Amino acid sequence: MMNKNQIKKIIPYDEPFLWVDEIESISARTIVGYKSTSENEPHFKGHFVGFPIMPGVLVIEGIAQTATILLRKKIGSSHKNKHLLAYQVRSAFFYEPIFPGQRIKYKIELLGFYGDKIANFKGEAFVNNKRKCEARFSIAIVDKDEFKKRFLEEQNTPTVHTKLPPLKIGNLFAKIPIIQGGMAVRVSLHNLAGNVAKNGGVGIIAVSGMNDPNEVKSEIKKARKIAGPKGIIGINIMGVIARFTKLVKAAMEEKVDLVIQGAGFRKDIFEMGRKYNIPIFSMASSAKVAKKGEEMGAATIVVEGKDAGGHLGFPKGHDFRKTIDIVKDVVKAVKTPIIAAGGIFDGKDIVEMLRAGAKGVQMATRFVATKECDVHQKFKEAYLKAKKEDVVIIHSPVGLPGRAIKNSFVKKVLEGKAPKPDPVKCQGCIGMACDRSYCILDALENARKGDLENGLIFAGSNVWRVNKIVSVKELMEELTTEANKILKNQPLISIN
Repeated sequence: MMNKNQIKKIIPYDEPFLWVDEIESISARTIVGYKSTSENEPHFKGHFVGFPIMPGVLVIEGIAQTATILLRKKIGSSHKNKHLLAYQVRSAFFYEPIFPGQRIKYKIELLGFYGDKIANFKGEAFVNNKRKCEARFSIAIVDKDEFKKRFLEEQNTPTVHTKLPPLKIGNLFAKIPIIQGGMAVRVSLHNLAGNVAKNGGVGIIAVSGMNDPNEVKSEIKKARKIAGPKGIIGINIMGVIARFTKLVKAAMEEKVDLVIQGAGFRKDIFEMGRKYNIPIFSMASSAKVAKKGEEMGAATIVVEGKDAGGHLGFPKGHDFRKTIDIVKDVVKAVKTPIIAAGGIFDGKDIVEMLRAGAKGVQMATRFVATKECDVHQKFKEAYLKAKKEDVVIIHSPVGLPGRAIKNSFVKKVLEGKAPKPDPVKCQGCIGMACDRSYCILDALENARKGDLENGLIFAGSNVWRVNKIVSVKELMEELTTEANKILKNQPLISIN
């Protein structure tokens, strides 16, 4: 009765979404149609690898589409003004699998049609007259203009937040929109990341500086054990490190929830993310770099300003800019969700970034001064003792500026007298990117272990404001309480 071209006039779907290509017969209450499948269709690749089986959802889709052809004929010429939505599948039984290359026969029966609004159906799928599937479902008939108007109204309805909104990015959901910054070398490991995730934030393990992929996997496993099944655990990694691919692959094999990549823009990270279905967060200090990340497929852009600790994304010749200013630029330049980072210290700062258009914030310095942070106590005490004038910008062998607390080692760096790397012991941790002015890996490791005289203590510009060491739980409660107090009096308004 109908070929594919005639069907497309009724259901104007583009390939590969049309799952019925012939109609054999139509009566008042029944319709029979067919779908001829091919072994080369993209739907089958990757589904039951090595033994392809047609995804069941496609069978149901074909049954539903065939049912809408019957229903549109019943409605008459006005059907062109209607959307027919299969909104309720009450049951679906699959008796045997359907394989690529087989021709599917659909048999559909209209069980009831109520007030020109709802229709109930029974549908069956056969191959060579053998029943493979049976489904019972409903189809709703809605006016196209009304549907569009309602949808647009819902999309553009402002949401008023009198409390901190959760962080929602793709399938990731964190109760509190705070990502704990990934601090290397081994400053933020499983204990800190796990406890941040346990308390509603996003915990990040810094893997830069690690050599063994098994260490990466072990840290993720330990963090998950602390965080619980709903906790979100990610990794942070510098793009310039020599073992980048091996460490990222290990994290993805361990099914880490996300990867934040900075210090150099890499394309291969996005390919790996697609392969393992893991979102990639790109770091950017300008709208130009943010747009590049979006084009490559970044799930989120972490916008880092000049007040961050550690390596800063402002190469020589680039102006240092405040986070809030960059966020405002990036929000206009990309549609990808934005996380604000750099100098964020309290609840007031968090609210300010959300008002500027960020979906959440990344904080690092505050989390060093927690009981759960994985560094030596002397490192944490250096944060407590730091004065405003102690916070300085230094040169890093990576080729980027860095912010650190002034000590005897930093003084040597500033004077150009830092000890040169021992070529015998050099691990090539950042490969060709290293200018060999000093060994940053040794300097960071020394500080982490408590040897502050020979160590590099990275910190954010607000480190001098840290005056106590608290638990992660206490810090999260403090930040949310401060932010919620502000939002209660001055709500945050966002568009869905």
